[in-house]
Amino acid sequence: MVRSTKQYIVLFIVLLLATIGINAWPASIHPDGTIGLLQIVSSLVWLVFLIGSVMLVREEKTLLFVFYYLSFGFVAGTVVYLVTFFERYWLGELWFDLVSGIQYPFYYLFAVPLFGFNAWFDVLYGQFALFAGFAYVVLAIGVSVRSKKLEAKRLRY
Repeated sequence: MVRSTKQYIVLFIVLLLATIGINAWPASIHPDGTIGLLQIVSSLVWLVFLIGSVMLVREEKTLLFVFYYLSFGFVAGTVVYLVTFFERYWLGELWFDLVSGIQYPFYYLFAVPLFGFNAWFDVLYGQFALFAGFAYVVLAIGVSVRSKKLEAKRLRY
């Protein structure tokens, strides 16, 4: 992996933007578009990168960055799902239209990088965002456990 938190964050941002760039168009037009092998591979690379981050990163600041991203990904996936769930009931209400605008940045930052996996699920974007959120929370639990193990190892000298 990388040696410093700054290098990791640069790699993280580059991979995130590349994955969003590859998956954005099919995610935007789903279910009318198709999810190809390129989208599946990019989502797999992103997931492997996140799993590798959970397993290999040792620096505390880097683990904290990964934990915050994953935790916020869970919250974002839940928000996107709830907005799409209540959309049919409150569509046209001014307050709901204002609040529902927050789902789009959340969707593109957290669900779109994993959107290639929707080739197997074939669900609407709200449900997929919830599935992505659950994947993120499982990885966040892994980061938490890894952080505790590293701290215990440091205290043992």
